[in-house]
Amino acid sequence: MNIAPARLLALMVAVAAATPVSEPLRDRIIADARAVPATSLIFDRTTNVERKGGGTSTKVILVERWDGRNWSLISKNGKVPSVSERRSIETLAAAAPVPGYHRLAILLAAATEVSNDAEGRMLLRIPVLPAGSVRTDSSDISSHLRAEALVSNRGGQPWVERVHVSQREAFKMNALIKVKTFDQISTYKLDATGRPRLARQSADSMGSMFGISGGQSSETIYTYR
Repeated sequence: MNIAPARLLALMVAVAAATPVSEPLRDRIIADARAVPATSLIFDRTTNVERKGGGTSTKVILVERWDGRNWSLISKNGKVPSVSERRSIETLAAAAPVPGYHRLAILLAAATEVSNDAEGRMLLRIPVLPAGSVRTDSSDISSHLRAEALVSNRGGQPWVERVHVSQREAFKMNALIKVKTFDQISTYKLDATGRPRLARQSADSMGSMFGISGGQSSETIYTYR
């Protein structure tokens, strides 16, 4: 792999600038994340998914609602879902952790380094995601992933504005599916009370199934009630 001299220098500076994460800083962000558990949230999430592979492409739009206790499927591709569709998608949603800022309490507990990006913004680095951080329909792929959390500040209180998750290496999800690339970006915004809220998630992955190359892209928007 060839890297331009200027890019190489930037990478060397970034590595040299990385230091062990400050426990007080990490603990403040974790405490803030724990202050708003999933049971206190009510929101709708609208997810657009596109899958490509074998010369075909499929698109699905789902609107789901979390009421603080359970998931419900509101619509699929703009239509009222059937009973079987609701049961299938709601079962999958219930098997995964409820998304939100509260999930950063687990993620950031594994942060080991702090550095600054090219714009001088603080980054917390998680070299290996804790178990249960990222799940697919059939497996937990957290051990294959790493993350960087962009930290902002409001009135002296640090909060995470963005989390970028990527693969540590190509990996097998199961005996049939191999993942070559994985990228997920979660964006958080402050609400009217100044509390961080998960606002948007985008994810892209490429790999192969039965030896056939393909991929999936998705975008999820969160609307709070």
